[in-house]
Amino acid sequence: MAGNGAVVSGPQGGYPVEIFPGGFDEKFRCNSCTMILRDPVQSFCGHRFCKSCIQGVIRQGERVQCQSCINEGAGDDDDYSILKEEQMFPDNGVRREMANKEVKCINPGCSWTDVFKNYDRHAAECEYRPIICQECNAKVEKIHMEKHLRESCMGRKINCKTCNQEIALKDEQQHNKVCPKALVKCEACGKKKILREKLAYHQEKECANQKINCPVGCDPVERGAFVGHLERKAGLHIQWMLQQIEALGHEVNTRIQALTPVEEINRYGQMITVIQAKLQEQDNQIRALMDRNADQPRGNNQQEIIALNKQTKALDLKTGTFEGIVTTLHREIERCITALDTLERHRTGEQETNEELKRKIQQMERANSLKDVTITELDSRIRSLEIVSYEGTLVWKIAEWSKHRREAMAGRVTSLYSPHFYTGRTGYRLCARLYPNGDGIGKKTHVSVFFVVARGNYDALLSWPFIQRVTFMLLDQNNRDHVVDSFRPDPASSSFQRPTTEMNIASGCPLFMPLKKLEEVGTSYVKDDTLFLKIVVDAERPAGGGAV
Repeated sequence: MAGNGAVVSGPQGGYPVEIFPGGFDEKFRCNSCTMILRDPVQSFCGHRFCKSCIQGVIRQGERVQCQSCINEGAGDDDDYSILKEEQMFPDNGVRREMANKEVKCINPGCSWTDVFKNYDRHAAECEYRPIICQECNAKVEKIHMEKHLRESCMGRKINCKTCNQEIALKDEQQHNKVCPKALVKCEACGKKKILREKLAYHQEKECANQKINCPVGCDPVERGAFVGHLERKAGLHIQWMLQQIEALGHEVNTRIQALTPVEEINRYGQMITVIQAKLQEQDNQIRALMDRNADQPRGNNQQEIIALNKQTKALDLKTGTFEGIVTTLHREIERCITALDTLERHRTGEQETNEELKRKIQQMERANSLKDVTITELDSRIRSLEIVSYEGTLVWKIAEWSKHRREAMAGRVTSLYSPHFYTGRTGYRLCARLYPNGDGIGKKTHVSVFFVVARGNYDALLSWPFIQRVTFMLLDQNNRDHVVDSFRPDPASSSFQRPTTEMNIASGCPLFMPLKKLEEVGTSYVKDDTLFLKIVVDAERPAGGGAV
């Protein structure tokens, strides 16, 4: 969780002047931003600028005059005072002078000091630099980010106590106002302990005091009195129902017409009417001719009758064609309506499938998070097993000593436990406990070291109490003057009896190493911010530190 943040980007321009605790030469100051030069360059006129500052100044116009030259009395016609990018060159001389100047970190709480050439690397790695919390956008020191995310971040995730939904802490009050599983009270009837998600159903279907609107337009009436209201004004309600039925019929006809190509059908209907009229006219003409020529020879009007019959058949064919077209149009409209219904059902199914996939993805993400935690724990156990010793001797490497000292002095982490080691494959399980700022009578003056007997797998086969001599050695990394102290366990002390908990109470040397001597200039107990503590257990018992 400590990495859950973004680094707060620094300002453009130079370094803060506060990084030089002992002051600085004015030639180290940028003539544009007035801060300490960052990537110093020198102009043709001899003034120095940060590289990013001069690039910003030159971009502002075609012809830019050095402001420092103007302050010194240069005129507009002095070409040497005109800033040009091609006339800028890196000022390596000033860079070398600055490189070995003593600087300090300006982040509150950081005590780092070194030379200037190492400042950028420290600034990028400083545990006290402010970074932005990605959950709540607050600026927090990197060293405190984990605690912030765990304790004070308003954006951290919690589960609603009522519905178990995961929400941000800052949204808890707003969520409580809409939580579907919260118990609420019906304001109409006073009934309590109703789930909010069922309140609407209660008000709509159950609540006797809930006022409902009469469809006729009467004043709202309580549900319990609604039947009586309908009986008292039966005539008015029946009249309203008839009006609604009539309006519904009109709407149905309108929608049917909207689904049907009305203009096309009307045109076909008119054509059919015209054709029927022509057919009727032709039929009347045929009958008249037949009646008029009934007594005449049949062959005289035969050609005219054949022509009329052809016209009649052609008209019948056209009528059948138009009727077929109208039927086809009706079928096409019905097919389109069916297709729309099918598409709507398919869309609903797709939404349900998407919701199900989303739930499965969330479950898989939770499972992956649990696996990551398990892998981290297993990695830690494997690292411990890689450095375990079974010979009754442990060389304990303590890196980042200055960090442990600061945390101990601040009271955050007062002691360190060494890796466990053993007096044999089936021997005692042991470790050491070190207090960087001392403990007991050695607090704030000495480094205190204690010996701890831990519960092991073979304790039932070992001899108790533990009585073998224990020796502590703080190793001088120049192999000149090791600090050695030893003690023999007190058989009557509970610290050396068979453990009944994970570890016995620690016992050892509270005045092991004076802090003044440890930090004294010229000593080599701490080198590259690392010290080495060696613990040796004498193999005195016949059992050899193992099971009998």
